Amino acid sequence: MFYFRRLTLFLSLFFAVGLTLSGCDTRNRNIGSPELAAGDFGRDGSYSGSEGDYYPGEEQFGDLVYNNFVNTNEDNLSTFGIDVDTGSYTFGRKKINEGQLPPPASVRVEEYINYFRQDYPPPDDNPFAVYVDGARSPFRGDEFHLLRIGLQARNVIDNTKPWNLTFLIDISGSMTSRLDLVKQSLYILIDEMREGDLISVCTYAGGVRTILPPTSLSDADRESIKGMIGDLQAGGSTAMASGLQNAYQINREGFLPDGVNRILVCSDGDANVGPTSHDEMFELIRSYVEEGITLSTLGFGQGNYNDYGMEQLADMGNGNYYYIDSLTEAARLFTEELVGVMEVIAKDVKVQVEFNPEAVRRYRLIGYENRAIHDDDFKDETTDAGEIGAGHRVTALYEIELVDGVSGDVGTVHLRYKQPSGHTDIPLDVVIPRHAVTAEFDQASRRFQFTAGVAEFAEILRESPYVNTRFADVEAIVENAVSGGDDRDVEFLELVRRTMRID
Repeated sequence: MFYFRRLTLFLSLFFAVGLTLSGCDTRNRNIGSPELAAGDFGRDGSYSGSEGDYYPGEEQFGDLVYNNFVNTNEDNLSTFGIDVDTGSYTFGRKKINEGQLPPPASVRVEEYINYFRQDYPPPDDNPFAVYVDGARSPFRGDEFHLLRIGLQARNVIDNTKPWNLTFLIDISGSMTSRLDLVKQSLYILIDEMREGDLISVCTYAGGVRTILPPTSLSDADRESIKGMIGDLQAGGSTAMASGLQNAYQINREGFLPDGVNRILVCSDGDANVGPTSHDEMFELIRSYVEEGITLSTLGFGQGNYNDYGMEQLADMGNGNYYYIDSLTEAARLFTEELVGVMEVIAKDVKVQVEFNPEAVRRYRLIGYENRAIHDDDFKDETTDAGEIGAGHRVTALYEIELVDGVSGDVGTVHLRYKQPSGHTDIPLDVVIPRHAVTAEFDQASRRFQFTAGVAEFAEILRESPYVNTRFADVEAIVENAVSGGDDRDVEFLELVRRTMRID
């Protein structure tokens, strides 16, 4: 299968370069000293940060590839797995806020889009609802339209499922300048956990340690656990594989059959010692996923940062990838997004858009290049794909060229997904009527316009050959569509303006 081959290739490359892999209510919390964070945002979207988390080395990203236009009379099926990661956006935001354009290969358009809220109503009964709309493209003339496909996951009604979380903290030498932000981020998460949840803490550098075995928060006070984390100091090499093996074993000791069992890896992804082969590591991660233990990654730092490795580890572990560029972002992730991070409501979510060749001449999926699935694997129940958490929203944009004078439907969105503990795909189909995509751009919803601006911004940064738009054009669209009550929107508008000054 395509997805298996992609993961195997990732592990091979990871080793070839010497990187051996061996929404909740907020409460008052003690999160340490905010001035130690790597950067923070003001209410107006302004950013104050430093480059103090830089460590010399080579940043690593996946291959820079672009989805091409496809003629529907040659192939009218577009198939991919969903993605709710956002690490690419927050990594790029950090670069821009410190006066640099992010490397094109670091920009994954879907992660820029999916960082922001959408206007999709939550479903009533199903795990998620599917929405389609569109409008004429403001960027490519009258020839093209933008099609938006949105998935909105239901919110958790009964948030009583217990959590068994293992913090795996990289305390190698390269983490020295990043460790304060790691600690403060985890303090926030500890404060958001509930009594009865299990927490364990492991570290790795040249060797591995278990700082805290699985412990119920009703048996140990939060401040003492924060103190254990606060005492950590960085130094030494990076035995990531051994650290992962130990973390899985520790999490298994506290395994909750009806709970969330999750490892959270806090690292810059830079690994340099360890005896385990990539085949063994792949089997290790896969075996624990099958047991019900998932893995998410939280990225920190720059200079030697391995974005590709951190993203792919989360993919293999059936978790999510996030990049923490500030204490503000940590607070958002572990308060606003926390339930969605932890509570998976559907897994192996695959999308196949079947375009009607009589209505659509050609199409281009914007982003999701490394989530592609072979069309023939869509109905294969063993095909691995993305997970979606409670309250998560997922958006995909297509550029399409419509056939003039035809009134037929544009196509159909086919979805297949499994229940969190299920093994059988559940199908869901939604028709895309032509009238849903033919509005003028200024008649589309403000959220649609804002999303189009975000996507175009990311396309410019990644130097897409299909884009010849100026940042100033993006600024005008975003400024018109921004929601003044949404701090993420306000920050993004300021980010576009900062980019214009760099460019």
